[in-house]
Amino acid sequence: MPVANLQSFRSIAVRVRNQTFASEGTKVALQNSVIDRLRRACQFDQIELASGQPSDILLDLNIIATGRGGGGFITNNNVATVDTLLVLADGQDNQLLGTAKIRGKSGGVVVNNSVPEFEAVDKIAESVADLLSKSGCTGPRVAKVEPPPPPPPDDTGSGSGSSGAESPPPPPPTGNLVEAEAVNEQGKEKLYAADLSAALALFQKAQAMHPDARFAFNVCIVQIQLEQWQPALASCQQAKALNPPATLAAKIDNRIAQLQQRK
Repeated sequence: MPVANLQSFRSIAVRVRNQTFASEGTKVALQNSVIDRLRRACQFDQIELASGQPSDILLDLNIIATGRGGGGFITNNNVATVDTLLVLADGQDNQLLGTAKIRGKSGGVVVNNSVPEFEAVDKIAESVADLLSKSGCTGPRVAKVEPPPPPPPDDTGSGSGSSGAESPPPPPPTGNLVEAEAVNEQGKEKLYAADLSAALALFQKAQAMHPDARFAFNVCIVQIQLEQWQPALASCQQAKALNPPATLAAKIDNRIAQLQQRK
C-alpha cells in the first residue's frame, strides 16, 4: 500500500535512528544509501540528510532489529537481516503521513570482504525508493491543496448586517485541547521509537480527551501499520467527519480510498 500521496511535496529530509546494537557504520550506510536511491528514483527538488532545516517531508527510519544467520534449519553467518520502521511526516505541520515496516536481507555470499549488513541496508533503501515511487515521488510536482482564503472584511457595515467592526479573534485552545496536543506529541515520539502499541494508545487517549481530525488520523495511521484494516477505515472516516482543513482532508481522503480498495 502506498504510504501517502507525495505528488505535491518538493523536498525531503532523511533521518535514521538506531534502537539496536547495530554499528554506527550500518546507520550511516543506511542513510547514505536511502538518499542515493531517492535521488535516482524521485523527482523532489531537494533530498538531504535531516539537519533541522525546514523540509516538506521528514522520512524517519528506525533500525529496530538486526540478525545474522538467516534463521531456519540451515544457517549462514554471511546472511544479515536488518529490520526498520519507516515513518513519514509532513515537515511543515508535523502531521503523520504514513508508516511501513521494511526488512533488508543480504544474499549470503561475501565478495571482497564486503559487510553483509551493508548489503541488507541497500535492500532497504531500494524498498524505500520503490515505496515512495508508488506513492507519487516520481513525475512533475503538482500544486499543493491550499485552504481557501478568508473572506475580506466588510468595512461598509452593509451586506451581511455587519456594523463594520472587526471580527473577534478565535478563542484560545481549551485546557483539554492543550493537554490532548501534548499526549498526541508523546504518541509521535513512541511511534518514532517503534513502539506501535504505546503510540496507538496515546493517540486514542488524545482523541478521547479532545476529538480532533489530526488525532483520529494518527490513530488510523498506526492501525494501518498494525494491519487493523476495518478499525483503521473507521478512524479515518471519523477524522474526515471532524471537519479537517483542506490539506489534512486530502491526506485522509487518500487513505480512505486505499483502505476501501482492500475490501
